[in-house]
Amino acid sequence: MHISRIQVEEGFLDGLDLRLRQGLVTLIGARGTGKTSLIELIRFCLDVPGYTPESGRRSREHALSVLGSGQVTLTLWDGRREITVTRTAAEDTPRSSAPFATPIVFSQTEIENVGMQPGGRLRLLDSFLGERTAAEREEAAAVAEVRSLMLEVSALRREAEDLRARQGELASVNAALAALAPKENALAAVSQEANQKAKELSEITEITSHNIVARDALTSFIEVTDGMIGDVRSALIRSQRARGSSDPADIVAEPAKRVDAAVSALQVALNELGNARQSAAESAGTVQGQTLALEEQARQIRRVIEELQTGAGSTMRSAQQFREKKAQLEALASTLEVREVSLRQLMAQRDSALDRLEHVREGRYNARTAAIRILNKALGPRIRLGLDRSAQREVFAAQLADLLKGSGVRYNDLSDALSASVSPRELLEAVETNNVGLLCESTNITPDRIFKVITALKDADLGLLSTVLIEDDVRFELLDGGDYKDIGELSTGQRCTVVLPIVLQHKDRLIVVDQPEDHIDNAFIADTLIKSIIGRDPQGQIIFSTHNANVPVLGEADWVIEMDSDGKRGFAKVAQPLDDTAAVYAISSIMEGGADAFKRRAKFYDRHAST
Repeated sequence: MHISRIQVEEGFLDGLDLRLRQGLVTLIGARGTGKTSLIELIRFCLDVPGYTPESGRRSREHALSVLGSGQVTLTLWDGRREITVTRTAAEDTPRSSAPFATPIVFSQTEIENVGMQPGGRLRLLDSFLGERTAAEREEAAAVAEVRSLMLEVSALRREAEDLRARQGELASVNAALAALAPKENALAAVSQEANQKAKELSEITEITSHNIVARDALTSFIEVTDGMIGDVRSALIRSQRARGSSDPADIVAEPAKRVDAAVSALQVALNELGNARQSAAESAGTVQGQTLALEEQARQIRRVIEELQTGAGSTMRSAQQFREKKAQLEALASTLEVREVSLRQLMAQRDSALDRLEHVREGRYNARTAAIRILNKALGPRIRLGLDRSAQREVFAAQLADLLKGSGVRYNDLSDALSASVSPRELLEAVETNNVGLLCESTNITPDRIFKVITALKDADLGLLSTVLIEDDVRFELLDGGDYKDIGELSTGQRCTVVLPIVLQHKDRLIVVDQPEDHIDNAFIADTLIKSIIGRDPQGQIIFSTHNANVPVLGEADWVIEMDSDGKRGFAKVAQPLDDTAAVYAISSIMEGGADAFKRRAKFYDRHAST
């Protein structure tokens, strides 16, 4: 892909209309004539982010200050068709006639500093990985699924724990019934009528207990159904944003039809859910009415028994209450079993989603490793790249510290130790299984502190914690003397000699760089930079703004653009091939100090070279 035309309306470069060629395009001109401004407008129009947040902010501010209230339009050629991309200063994103590949754009300061930022190094490496949209979608889907399932798992686990706690009351209920048994036996011997009434009361108690369990089940069902109805209604509301316009050429019209079909299905589902809720509510009302009637019958029978024998009603009432309680608790056993089966199934789905997430991230690591092998082969031995897997743990530590706030533990020390020793998934599994020993062994933290951590994290957003991305760390190194030095130990010029060759390994992508020669010597330009330029695919395009004549001349530029300014507006004074008289004059006058100065230097070099 290459830029074939640049048009600017309003601002400092108002009226600019440039035609460009493939190959090497050099922007030359005195300082302040608009070379950097033009590059920043290209970046802005194509929405190319900065390699660091700070450089991205500065680039955007520069472009907006140059553009004013105007707009910039680029015409691209991708080998098959022209693509028009337009963006105004007020627009958040560009408008394009078709999708296009994002170019590589470097401002002057980014070339100098990108290697100093872990995120910048990683993004530079990732630019060699090709199309990653499908993998990014798969990763996002896996993350969303894990977080959604974790919410369900947490809710179901709390319900199961509550059911288990309630079942613990069964022993005390049995003991109370055993204590009441002698009194009930004595009452049973008093009269046949009392026995008959006691039998009727027992039958009513059993039916009432079943009704209470049924009522609770219906209430739970209604609550779940209400949540589902709310989710479907939310989806229907959000679907409005996906609707196409009435314009038949609307790009989203066709997929919007599918959305409309889905909306119809959701409406049907909403109606069915409403019917289900209404049916459950009616059943709950029926059960409640039956329960109230049974309770009234039980009161009448207890009064009869009380009349038959003083004090018998109190004993029978207590026994009835305990039997109701026992029936409810025994009924909960089957409910608990169902919940535990559902919990295991949800956790299995969650683990499967975590496996997919790890697979995607492992694939990205493997792709990065392969890209580094290719780069090292091309750039070695002078330049060497390395990759440390999951080494940027600061985000994990910060998130862990945030989740531990208010837990009563010194969360900063603990979060650093835990994030450095275990993965998010290992921590999740330790919390779920109360595996204090694993975390103690991994971190050398005392068991009591680990127990507090696990307790605190049980109520935290474990879905967010378990899916946090721990990025790889890329190393850039330069052979200096007999030793490799990390890019953090290098001078500005040395950093540029590492980053530029890496950038120029993009043989088939559009590359735009502002003043790549700053801070590097002419020997590097002639020996390394020019070779990289000449070795690229001639069908591609490199746009360099430069003050160094070696770049257009030794690089055999295909197109030379001289920018000039009248103090108020920048414009293109020359736009010609390298061998055109106007281009030669622009290079010799601006970059060589004029033909006479160049000739004097040439005589000087010839004279001293021969002595």
